Amino acid sequence: MTLDIHNWSSSAHKELLKIVKDEIYPIVNQVDARVQNFKIQFLKDVAKFVQDFKSLANKDDESLAKHKALEYEIERLLRVVVSQDIMSIMQNPTVVERFDLQTKLERTKERFENCIIKKENEYAKLWND
Repeated sequence: MTLDIHNWSSSAHKELLKIVKDEIYPIVNQVDARVQNFKIQFLKDVAKFVQDFKSLANKDDESLAKHKALEYEIERLLRVVVSQDIMSIMQNPTVVERFDLQTKLERTKERFENCIIKKENEYAKLWND
């Protein structure tokens, strides 16, 4: 901080200048130093927050990718199970009547639904872990 002095030759002016120089300047310098320290700490805290946020976002992205992979695997497994059940029904020579075929298809449907419920439960447990 600078103070412009124009013809300050009187003793009152000199005393005022001495007070400003000896008492006010140190306070202003302390405040400036504290403000600088606050700015530095604030910027460090902001940088840490951004870093933590990016880290959480990356973990969330990884979790979402795992979630999608599990979803696709469950769908694939369900298709395999249903395909195998349908093939076994169609290849079974004892299926002669339509009623038997309907019963077997209903059982397959129940197995399929149970498999979905089981996989959803497994997925929910994985998601919660």
